[in-house]
Amino acid sequence: MTQRRFPDRFLLGCATAAHQVEGGIDNDWSRWVADHPEAVNGGGDAAIAIDHYRRYRDDLEQLGSMQHNAHRFSVEWARVEPAPGVFDHDALAHYVDVARTCRRFGMEPVVTLQHFTLPVWLAEAGGFTAPDAPVRFARYAAACVEALGEQVTWWVTVNEPVVVAVLGYLEGLWPPGERSLPRTMAALRGLLRMHAAAAHAIATVSHQHGRAAQISIAHHERRLLPRDPSLRADRAIAKVPDYLFNRWFLRACVTGRILRPVGSGEAVPGLAGSLTYLGLNHYTSEAVSLDLGAPGMLFARHEPVPGLPLSGTGWAIDAGSLRVALIDLAREFGLPIMITENGVADDHDELRPTFLRDHLGAVADAIDSGVDVLGYLYWTAWDNFEWAEGYTQRFGLISVDRESLQRVAKPSAALFAEICRTHEVPDALVATRQGA
Repeated sequence: MTQRRFPDRFLLGCATAAHQVEGGIDNDWSRWVADHPEAVNGGGDAAIAIDHYRRYRDDLEQLGSMQHNAHRFSVEWARVEPAPGVFDHDALAHYVDVARTCRRFGMEPVVTLQHFTLPVWLAEAGGFTAPDAPVRFARYAAACVEALGEQVTWWVTVNEPVVVAVLGYLEGLWPPGERSLPRTMAALRGLLRMHAAAAHAIATVSHQHGRAAQISIAHHERRLLPRDPSLRADRAIAKVPDYLFNRWFLRACVTGRILRPVGSGEAVPGLAGSLTYLGLNHYTSEAVSLDLGAPGMLFARHEPVPGLPLSGTGWAIDAGSLRVALIDLAREFGLPIMITENGVADDHDELRPTFLRDHLGAVADAIDSGVDVLGYLYWTAWDNFEWAEGYTQRFGLISVDRESLQRVAKPSAALFAEICRTHEVPDALVATRQGA
């Protein structure tokens, strides 16, 4: 059996988000946690997070020393535009230096403009449903591209738009804490328009400066399978959430229209052709069955796929699902794909080495099948603030002591560093995956 080698230009690194690591941010999420401390498992907040805003140079040097050649981070909108139309040039200069520091340590920067959080002033005006949110997001995007564009080619407009709409407006677990299907649909329409406006701004500003720009969303793909494929009810009930969660937003971007049932097919300026590559966030697959007691969830019960091992979050660990997702997305949309997130919660670093081997092997399988995979960004570099899960879920390659904030690399970080150095999944790792 031969070693599996990734292409020389293949990107390997980690993904992060500003609110989860930086500390010192006043946005809708910090206000939400202050008003609803019970909403965070185990308590805690991101007031300090891991203090990455001050420690970013040392942190990025640590990743560079591990042979990472890419790093995804997000710009915090609330820092850059603390009041409507008022831009903080010191904050922009900070993120320029983050991108420059990535390059200094050999890492291609991949920049996200909106990773779940909003400035307080926009949240109070309606958030994703605000009529002027697309225009304001485009203005912010243009400012970021003007500042960072010399350092950055790879842009992500919105991270997991369907996830943030569902958790904030349907399940009420995230800000603004609503539980309304019509409001969820309104948020999805707003997010689609925001992406289109930002994509147009990125392309326009980049063209004005003669710079290349690659643009995508970070699409969350969670394959939804009938719990019992022999039951017609389970097969039928899985189709609607699978379409809404895994395909609606992407197909709208391709057609340029707000597709049913979220819209009536109305065209959105700048939406068609707004994706030049596809960012893919993939963690797990789920089993879906009929649940007449869950009208708010479209009468669908979601649970881990039976028979698969579970992560610290209780999610099924399913490397084969990543391979299938890559193949299916490439077949339907014909775009190169960057895995912008893939990771596992694991308190004691027992699951992560095998997870990395299996999932990188699945990526190699997809490449062998003809999929143009640009790179793999593990979620995440450091144990951090995981939204409603607080600090109870540890996805990081590097642990962070909550008192001293000392960073200590886990054994899995050394495994990933060796893969980053060689661009290979060694024989023994592939053998382990295929024999599982």
